[in-house]
Amino acid sequence: LLIFSLLPAIILGLVGKSSKIYGMLVSIVFIPLIIGLSPFKLLQFLAFIFFELMLVKGYQYIHSKTKNKFLYFLTLFLSILPIFAVKLCVYSSRFSVLGFVGISYISFRIWQIIIEIHDDHIDKLPILDMLYFITFFPCIQSGPIDRFGRFSEDLKKQVSSKEYVNEYLTFGLKKLCMGILYKLAIASLINNFIIEKLPKEVTVTSVIIYMYSYTFYLFFDFAGYSNFAIGISSILKIRSPENFNKPFLAKNMKEFWDRWHISLSKWFGDYLFSRFVLNTLRNGTFKSKKMAIRCGYMLTMTVMGLWHGFHLFYLIYGIYEGLMLVLTDVYLKSKIYRKFKKSKWFEPISIFACFNVVAFGMLLFSGYLFKF
Repeated sequence: LLIFSLLPAIILGLVGKSSKIYGMLVSIVFIPLIIGLSPFKLLQFLAFIFFELMLVKGYQYIHSKTKNKFLYFLTLFLSILPIFAVKLCVYSSRFSVLGFVGISYISFRIWQIIIEIHDDHIDKLPILDMLYFITFFPCIQSGPIDRFGRFSEDLKKQVSSKEYVNEYLTFGLKKLCMGILYKLAIASLINNFIIEKLPKEVTVTSVIIYMYSYTFYLFFDFAGYSNFAIGISSILKIRSPENFNKPFLAKNMKEFWDRWHISLSKWFGDYLFSRFVLNTLRNGTFKSKKMAIRCGYMLTMTVMGLWHGFHLFYLIYGIYEGLMLVLTDVYLKSKIYRKFKKSKWFEPISIFACFNVVAFGMLLFSGYLFKF
């Protein structure tokens, strides 16, 4: 179905025509297939989109009349409320049917628009462009998380047939092939022949095998999906941001988060971490920039952990990642780091150590230790 649906987009690209309208139509077709054909799921999706659109357009109008901070935070709160409720409903058998695939990633795009309106970075907000942006089907399930300004520029850009072939179609097909290799081959092999074969009894050996195999599985599964999303986007003339950049070659945890789930890391960095640090320094909460940054790490990673769900292991995972970033910050400013960072042996040892810190974090994230 996907290949068939992309053929008209490819033809439009080859003749130098815009695929914006066609992309909107394809999203309308594929969204029900992604979230499920259940009438209740579709009704939830439509109600959620309508509610959020009214919030955004309403706030845009209000912001043009007044810069009231209370109304800004109220709008953000109301926008966050649906996903907060969905996360809570997981624990109730009666309400566990609430929610649908993609609500998290749609929410990130909506919150970004609200924040950008408040910051006066968005002036014009055509409702069809916004609707296409928040419901862009390749990225609705697991990202990458795009920005409205960047997305809008792609919609406006005139792409010649030659440019489409060289920079969009070829790149998109390459990404699709990588997605097939990563997700449908490597990730499946790791899951079927290692993870699924582990005994039910938990031992030190099984935990170690699971920790490393799950880390690689999660990377190839998630990076594979991201490659699919980026590849389809490119064929539709949308250059969705990269999400992974050889994360297991990172030499420390700061570098790791610059390479892993990049669009999510940048989103939290821009809209939570940086604002927290800046505001706490401005209002005098912290006198030391170093302390503000380290508290920012803890807050950001804890929120990121809880964003995945309100299970205990997600909270522990978030706190762990925050602590690792704080310790990394201390380490990078230490005499030991400055003394040995230029040594030939330092880089491979740093990569090895960082990978093991990452792998233990993935073990916490998986919830494997909390199932027994």
